[in-house]
Amino acid sequence: MTICIAAICDSGEHVVVAVDRMFTLGPPLNIEFEPPLSKIEQISPTCVALAAGNSAFAQEIITRARAKLEKSRAIQIMEISTSVKDEYARFRDEKVEEHVIRMNLGQDFLTFREKGGFLPGYLQQQPMIYQQILIQTNQFNLTVELIIAGCDTAGSHIFYVGHPGTLFNLDKLGYNAVGTGAVHAVTSLSLGGHTPKASLVNTLASVYTAKRAAEVAPGVGKETEVAVISKADVWVCTSPVVKGLEKAFEERVQRAAPNLDELGRVYGEQRNAAAVH
Repeated sequence: MTICIAAICDSGEHVVVAVDRMFTLGPPLNIEFEPPLSKIEQISPTCVALAAGNSAFAQEIITRARAKLEKSRAIQIMEISTSVKDEYARFRDEKVEEHVIRMNLGQDFLTFREKGGFLPGYLQQQPMIYQQILIQTNQFNLTVELIIAGCDTAGSHIFYVGHPGTLFNLDKLGYNAVGTGAVHAVTSLSLGGHTPKASLVNTLASVYTAKRAAEVAPGVGKETEVAVISKADVWVCTSPVVKGLEKAFEERVQRAAPNLDELGRVYGEQRNAAAVH
């Protein structure tokens, strides 16, 4: 229950990402809340992860991947994305063990496995139970989707990681969204004609518009956080920039041409001020 958006721009020089602040916790709590916390998880100096779905599961996957990457010092976005995908699949296997295998078979099977046994052998005389476990395993879903976005020596990249631990490269399309508002956000970017060649300022406005479009979906928060990723860093847009985006959006709603020159000026001033400090 959220929205996370990423879009490549400047012919691969930057990636713009936007998220709400809605967090979802699965069973046993099953709650949504909108705390003043960032959902833009930095994995490397020029790469972030954006997650939709069960927040606790997503955080565990990202934390594990980050720990592995610190040891390998991977800097290519493809390597980082592959690590996240591997941790997703590994974490899902662990949860299948907890929620399906142990629940159905209990300690007796665990003792059998410690002696070198395996699941099909254990259930040779109970094929129906084995079939049931297979069905439950195949249907087990973490309900977590992730976008890995960043820049490296080869340019800007957007990857999707999802059930049951698969990875997709979306560099050519140049944008993606996950969460309950994903359809609305992707439709907005598509109708707006976004491509990876779009300017940074235009993309900031387009991504913000896509986020606002996604707010009609259930569970999407009203708060908005925007960041710009380059080959140098990940810069979270300051309040004046977000206010400039909101003003440009309101002008567009009123069917007036938004003043993107003013938005570009504010962005430049804020970015330069951050660089000085």
